[in-house]
Amino acid sequence: MGILGRLIGVVFHAFFRIVFTGLLFAIIGGGAALLISFIVTKAWPPTTLTIVAAVAIGVLSAYAAGMTVLVGEAINAIRDAGHDVEKEIREVESKV
Repeated sequence: MGILGRLIGVVFHAFFRIVFTGLLFAIIGGGAALLISFIVTKAWPPTTLTIVAAVAIGVLSAYAAGMTVLVGEAINAIRDAGHDVEKEIREVESKV
C-alpha cells in the first residue's frame, strides 16, 4: 500500500476514534454533573445554571478525551512509520 493510502487509513481511523471517544466522555461528564447536582440539591429538573455547568463539563471532557486519543494515534502512527522504514531499509540492505 502506498503512503497516501496508509495516510488516509490512519486519518479516518483516528477521526472516528476521536469522535466516538469525545461523545462518550461528553455524555459521561455531563451526566455525572447532572447526577451530582441531583444528589446534592434533591431537585429535578435542574436549574439553568446547572445545565450550563453540565454542558461545560461535557465539552471539556470531550475535548480532553479527544486530544488524548489524538496524541495516542499520532504516537502510534509515528511508531508504525518507523517500523515500515526499518523494514524497507532491511529489504534494501539484503539486496545489496
